Amino acid sequence: MMKSMLSMCSMAIKSYNEVIFSDDEYDIYYNELDSIFETLYDEYKKLGSEYSLLKKNHAYILIKKYILKKKACIAVNDCDKMNQRIEENKA
Repeated sequence: MMKSMLSMCSMAIKSYNEVIFSDDEYDIYYNELDSIFETLYDEYKKLGSEYSLLKKNHAYILIKKYILKKKACIAVNDCDKMNQRIEENKA
């Protein structure tokens, strides 16, 4: 019984020491992760700004497309009317 208690205490001390030593490694990993997170967050903000700009440009292009389509329809209608008049004048 005593041997098993000593064995358990020894295991507990070993695991405690491992936790203490791993804290130093944890700090290094935490600092690296924190730095990476900050870099990713900055990139996220830049992409958000680019997205907003692209969204505005897309809306502008859609409006221009609509206007040009409308002008094209007017031009086609004018052309059809002119062709009708030419045909009427020939007859």
